[in-house]
Amino acid sequence: MKGLLLFTLIFAACSTPTPHPPAPQPEVPGQEQAIGTVKVSANTLNVRREASASADVIAQVRKGERLALLSAADEWDRIRLGTGEVGFVSAQHVIREGVSRSRRGCPADTDYQFVKTPTPAFSDSSAHGIVTVEANVDVRGNVTSARAVNNTTGDEALGVLAEREIRQAKFSPPIRNCVPKAFIFTYKRSF
Repeated sequence: MKGLLLFTLIFAACSTPTPHPPAPQPEVPGQEQAIGTVKVSANTLNVRREASASADVIAQVRKGERLALLSAADEWDRIRLGTGEVGFVSAQHVIREGVSRSRRGCPADTDYQFVKTPTPAFSDSSAHGIVTVEANVDVRGNVTSARAVNNTTGDEALGVLAEREIRQAKFSPPIRNCVPKAFIFTYKRSF
């Protein structure tokens, strides 16, 4: 009798289906069409009413859940929950899947390019070496900040000069999933 009871419990446990995250709901006529899906990569992710970390939380989703992607932006993706409710999730905590690139006016994925290259300035210094500068570039291609991270010349003025040079540059930022992305550019200047 104990053997039959044990077999029944094991069989019942093995036959219980494993729950899967709900898939995005099918399109409903009149409902905004999704351009793809996103898969949640964070353990728990807040869905917010607006594209802001201070906006009200309207729901929470779990790792592995797939949500309908309505629009993609640099920091926030606009999504539709399985309930039909629309909200925003942080783009850094989701993985975009099947994003349509056929939307009119949507640029293809590209890498950054220089629009205006840095112009090397001349120095009276007798020091020689390499100055490495990290420059933060925004989604419009403007250098927002620059700082020397390595200077083998031993001359601080050359570091300042290299920072000034890269600040004058202008970029065409990289495009990912139809959205321009901010990035960090490493500028190496020989003296």
